[in-house]
Amino acid sequence: LKSRWGPRHTESFMNLKRILVEEPVLKSPRFDGIPFIITTDGCQEGFGAILSKKHTTMLPSGNVVTATH
Repeated sequence: LKSRWGPRHTESFMNLKRILVEEPVLKSPRFDGIPFIITTDGCQEGFGAILSKKHTTMLPSGNVVTATH
């Protein structure tokens, strides 16, 4: 089975690139006093990093929900 790259693939790839650099995927950090979490990974081929924050919310029921964004 031979791979073929056509105009449809190029269009999909360009749409993916556009989506990855827009909100909410790529968003400026908020400097609101909540500490940042920096997660990194690397190998021989490359490296990457994610900047995130942990948010805690109290629900009306009294339950606490913690999420990392």
